[in-house]
Amino acid sequence: MIFREGAVTARVICVGHAALDRTFFVDAWPASGESAKIAARGFRESGGGMAANAAVAVARLGGVAAFWGPAGADREGAIIRDELVRYGVDVGGLALFPGRRSSVSAILVDPTGERLIIGFRSDTLTEEPAWLPLASVCEAGAVLADVRWPKGAKAVLECARSLGVPAIVDADVAPPDTFASLAECADHVLFSAAGLTAFAPGASVADALGAALRLGARIAGVTRGSEGFYWLAAGGDGIRHVPSPSVRTIDTTGAGDAFHGAYALAIAEGASTSDAASFACAAAALKCTRPGSRDAMPTRPDVEALLDGVGARS
Repeated sequence: MIFREGAVTARVICVGHAALDRTFFVDAWPASGESAKIAARGFRESGGGMAANAAVAVARLGGVAAFWGPAGADREGAIIRDELVRYGVDVGGLALFPGRRSSVSAILVDPTGERLIIGFRSDTLTEEPAWLPLASVCEAGAVLADVRWPKGAKAVLECARSLGVPAIVDADVAPPDTFASLAECADHVLFSAAGLTAFAPGASVADALGAALRLGARIAGVTRGSEGFYWLAAGGDGIRHVPSPSVRTIDTTGAGDAFHGAYALAIAEGASTSDAASFACAAAALKCTRPGSRDAMPTRPDVEALLDGVGARS
């Protein structure tokens, strides 16, 4: 499924957060206020972070992926860098800062696939983006920025928009001023359910997405897990919806990142919002059927097979 006939392999630049995730598979989370030792059924260590995971998703789906962002020059930073390279991600825009700590997360996953995340965020996420090779943004089919490194995200989104390169924001929970700053220089603002609530507390989905459009976005959407993806287009005639394929969920870790990476790649290949959302929903659903994050990211044939099956049943 190549969305632009005759297109060369699309390049997506993913900007923002990289981390090291240590995941524990448990039978149940501790009760509120309970102090207890919990035995894990399994353990996995792998790279994490929204933009870094999305870059891996792009590479697994056959795109050319680059990650741009900061981390510490420590043991964890070296693991982060080396693993991205192993997945085929260009790390020329990854900067490791001496004497600084990288982001690390502990993740508990229960038998239904739901997660409890404890995260330590690197103070490198306050760094200025002076080292970024912005001149190469023109070579990308799309850029995708998360909200964890606002300075870097804004620099790349502004550059992309000035060049006519599609600029996409992965809008998870963040301070209101971060949402406003990034939405005004993005073409697509894609919220998590929690991120949309944080952006517009108490508002309906349609009203909250409309508020994002008024900040300057062309497309504003929200992922809602198994419900799929809802979005509004500037000048459109109302909210639209793409359902998520029905799957047996094992682990939701990285599902949102799979969605955003797949969506950005499809947009880079010239897909419509509807086709990009269908492709991304299928990628995220498939990720949920497998434990872990990066090794569980689907390949393009996986996604095409699922979409073909959904089409045959509809």
